[in-house]
Amino acid sequence: MLKAHFLKVLGLSIALSSTAAHAMSLDWSGGYRAEWTEVDKPSLTTPTERKAYGLNYLYLTPKIIAADGVNIISRVDIFNSSIYPGSQLGTIWGMNTSDNQTTSGNQGPASVTASQLYLNVNQEFGSLMVGRVPFDFGMGMMYSAGKGQFDHWYNTRDMAAYKIIVGDWFLMPMLGRIVANDFGQGNNQTFWGAQLQYENIEAKSVIGVYVEQKKGARTTLNYTADQLAAYTGGGTGTVGGDMSINTTSFILGRAWDSFGYKIEGAFQSGETGIKNGSENVALDGYGLAAEFYFPAKESKWDWSFKTGMATGDTAATNFSGFAFNKNYDVAMLMFNHRLGGADFFNTNVVKPVASASSGATLGVGNSADDESVGNAFYLAPSVNYTINERFNLRNTVVYAQLMNTLQNSVDAKKDLGLEWDIELVYKPIERVQWVNQLGLLFPGEAWKNGTGAGGNKGNDFTFGFVSKAAISF
Repeated sequence: MLKAHFLKVLGLSIALSSTAAHAMSLDWSGGYRAEWTEVDKPSLTTPTERKAYGLNYLYLTPKIIAADGVNIISRVDIFNSSIYPGSQLGTIWGMNTSDNQTTSGNQGPASVTASQLYLNVNQEFGSLMVGRVPFDFGMGMMYSAGKGQFDHWYNTRDMAAYKIIVGDWFLMPMLGRIVANDFGQGNNQTFWGAQLQYENIEAKSVIGVYVEQKKGARTTLNYTADQLAAYTGGGTGTVGGDMSINTTSFILGRAWDSFGYKIEGAFQSGETGIKNGSENVALDGYGLAAEFYFPAKESKWDWSFKTGMATGDTAATNFSGFAFNKNYDVAMLMFNHRLGGADFFNTNVVKPVASASSGATLGVGNSADDESVGNAFYLAPSVNYTINERFNLRNTVVYAQLMNTLQNSVDAKKDLGLEWDIELVYKPIERVQWVNQLGLLFPGEAWKNGTGAGGNKGNDFTFGFVSKAAISF
């Protein structure tokens, strides 16, 4: 009898433990990336300031399934960049953090950081997200969560959002904080936003709009000297008020068997919180991007075309510049790496000034691909040839010109020139990709623009090479 009772208790314990185990499980995904980049003459003159660097990076995305529809999602970045801490670039090959770099037997440890952590509760008609959440919109022209295999940047938000789904439509209001200096109220930057979007997978169509308002107390506006100068057109701005910026973005897309397109735009306006003398500096800029696709169908050839523009005019009390997201690449060199002898694209407002680890000033010769589309118009037709199921060869030609020349330039030109990018893509198996790129840049007269003693800058020919591999799992 005792033995029978013991067996019943043992069986019940196993059943209960099995139920508990199924109530919570752990799911993993992630990716590994290795890259090598060389740019021959980013200065476009002498000295060349040549760049040559490698990157090594791994990310892991564990998802705890706490209950049916209740998930806790995070992302861990391994070998993260010490120079660009808010990125997913990875660590530079040869970065040495050991006590004695010359005589030690190793490179020293690299950082492991967490970039995402949020609760996701899925219900029949919606989804709740609370925590540090990745945020995407449209083609990634303005907001990009960095989900591409070779994306180096990402957007995240500390926020609470609820996604209400009705058929092919969803509405997602959100509220969050961008900066909080301490536990007190008021010493922070906050935002509210709302996204309304229609997506029909069968019709391959999308229509969406996202509106956002950011507000920030003057005590949290840590603009750098370069940013203050960029916002004031070279003036000596100071932080003299609160920030209030409104952004409206839209996406429109449709695809058929032989043709498809996507158009995205974003408009910004408001107050930067900066004063030039006694005058407030306002923000008023916008950007547009369009992509057109001509699928291969039965042919080995397929075509695509990118075009777009971003405003870039500056004045003492009004900044009309606009910068695309750093993940949105048009060319391998132009609008991707810093080039030339001045901030022609008016993007110093979004580029880091100094290395986060050493404090050294970042310039054309020692920075990563942290440039953006700004103050320019571009055309970029591309043709892809499928050699076989593993190899693709893509050629892209990019023409661009400035929207506005530098202030006080004499006889300034707007022609940025032509870039020809050649790309060989090798996919040996699913989720594995090896890409080799060669970029040839023939700079136009705009790169010679300068002001005062800084005029007559160089516009010499330059080229770059990238070899990069990625594995997703």
